[in-house]
Amino acid sequence: MTEQNIPRCACESGIEMEGGTKRIIFACAGASKAGQISNEAAVQLTKEGYGNIACTASLAVSTPSIKKKVEAADEVIVIDGCPVGCARQIAERAGVAPDQEIVVTDLGIEKGGGLDLSEEDVETVVSATWEGKGRAEEENEHRRSGGCGCGCGCGGSTDTLVVEWRHIGRDIENTCERCDETGKAVRDVVDQIRAVLEDVGITVRFVENVLPSDTIAESNSILFNGVRLESLVEGMEVTSTPCTSSACITGQDGAECRAIEYNGERYDSIPPELIARAALRALGLE
Repeated sequence: MTEQNIPRCACESGIEMEGGTKRIIFACAGASKAGQISNEAAVQLTKEGYGNIACTASLAVSTPSIKKKVEAADEVIVIDGCPVGCARQIAERAGVAPDQEIVVTDLGIEKGGGLDLSEEDVETVVSATWEGKGRAEEENEHRRSGGCGCGCGCGGSTDTLVVEWRHIGRDIENTCERCDETGKAVRDVVDQIRAVLEDVGITVRFVENVLPSDTIAESNSILFNGVRLESLVEGMEVTSTPCTSSACITGQDGAECRAIEYNGERYDSIPPELIARAALRALGLE
């Protein structure tokens, strides 16, 4: 993943993106909070190398340049603020069938409430796009079961790996001791595999999500392209054990945090070798 990419409107530039997949992104950019979040998310996705933001107004009037860009794209991504789906309707009227449509309000974000945009809401939309949550359900099911969604028989290989770490905490930098150790291991593994995988056209993205204190049962968990670690490593079981630092965070006496059992051993924090194995299996490479 290249964080330094400069957003470029796809009606004025090429759309060759990381990972070998050419994606063009149309945002509704409507006059509401959700509409503006759609635009901010499209900008962020462009910076991260997922695709290139394009001019939805140009698509509406079918300019020759935007037609060429759409024809050159492998995937068309639409981000709408609400279920009205203005960007999707513009695409469809132009004869363009979106490969993925993200609807901001479907992600639990209110449409109105002023134009003050939160980074958290933008990140929610960005993560949902990377994870393919706006794709057809049958395609997402294929991806969850290990396929890449392309129907190519590649055995599960995909061009993107999204590694999501979930934990409770007062904020993104303050969590329980075991989650902190797991987080360090996740970051180390992502750093180690990123260079290798991106050399073969696979983009790696790390997402960190802070959970509410009442969802401690989900804390200390890792997902790879939306699939849980324990679903990718055969023989791994999830358990829970007392966690003093979680009790301090949640205010719950006797609080327990997630742990795993594997090959007869129990791990409160998740070892890096198991994280790396799950990452490769999520890509169909092991």
